[in-house]
Amino acid sequence: MSVWNISLWFAILFLRQGFGWRDLKSRGEIQEGCTVTDFADIPFAIEECSIIVMGSFEVPGGQIMELNLRDDTTVIFAGNITFGHAEWEGPLVAINASNAIILSEDDVILDGQGQLYWDNVGEFGSSKPFFFVMQLHNSIMTKMHILNPPMHCVILSDSSNVELSDWVIDSEAGDGTPRAKNTDGFDVWNGTNIVIRNSYVFNQDDCVALRCGANMLVEDMTCYHGHGLSLSVGFTTDSSEQNTLENVTIRNSFLSGGRQAIHIKTHVDGGPGLIRNITYSNIEFEVVGSYGVIIHENYRDAPNSTSPPDPKNNVPIVDLTLENIKGTTLDSAVPIYVLCAEEGCFDWKFNNIMIESINKNNCTAAPEGIIC
Repeated sequence: MSVWNISLWFAILFLRQGFGWRDLKSRGEIQEGCTVTDFADIPFAIEECSIIVMGSFEVPGGQIMELNLRDDTTVIFAGNITFGHAEWEGPLVAINASNAIILSEDDVILDGQGQLYWDNVGEFGSSKPFFFVMQLHNSIMTKMHILNPPMHCVILSDSSNVELSDWVIDSEAGDGTPRAKNTDGFDVWNGTNIVIRNSYVFNQDDCVALRCGANMLVEDMTCYHGHGLSLSVGFTTDSSEQNTLENVTIRNSFLSGGRQAIHIKTHVDGGPGLIRNITYSNIEFEVVGSYGVIIHENYRDAPNSTSPPDPKNNVPIVDLTLENIKGTTLDSAVPIYVLCAEEGCFDWKFNNIMIESINKNNCTAAPEGIIC
């Protein structure tokens, strides 16, 4: 077992069994640390303490909660935190950590006040900050409750050996007027050995979006009103590594409403890359509005793309398995939509897919053996 696994295994056991930081303290797992009740005190706490307890306070608009943590730091959110409004790119919270445990007490909320930003057009309107931008290694982050992120909630990039579990991301208010857009739940860029599990996301974009990296597990997710459990690959023109996503399992999850349940897209504006060894299993969904499953190799980067809408094989999709997929759609939706480029899709397996819809599947250039 690796050093990372040994150092975090006992903490993971406690957290999964429902213990909070007070339980860990009573058992002698952690000692007294610094308690932060004012935003201005965060740098001191990071410098002086390996146990940091965040109390209740407000973060001024336009300022980042910077958590550049020392190795082996534990952060406990024990009080509600509100982030002041300002039109800026953010993020609201930036975390850089190794061998860290980050968790929240029950009923503690981090409020991004997204309702003050939403304008129906998301990233194409006024500036809106991401909530979390994080680079983590050998770390776990659990039991976070995020209310009304202005735009993307979690951007995890250049990270390894990370578990994000038992989150609540709630932008249900963004279904109102004005409407929220681009409120992705979890986005992963260039990650290795990443686990996202047992979390609830109510939003208006991807519940989870995996962009590049390897060895990822997404499981036990509950997603409402978003754009599904997604792979989105091919953003760069100069790095095939950053256009590659492989060894991914997404399983045991439920989705309700929103645009689609399963979404795999490759970007025609990007350079060469690869999607390989992907499994979706035991996915259930209801009343999606556009597609049950959509896989297409012609995604263009709006709004300035000059690429034609034709599919392109710059990012082949290889060794894809969909099994035990069950769901219902609205009358407007296509149950399964596939658009592959020539020589763009290989070695797929569809098993036990049952989607109730009044419409037929729509498939172009699907791999041999796929009856669509």
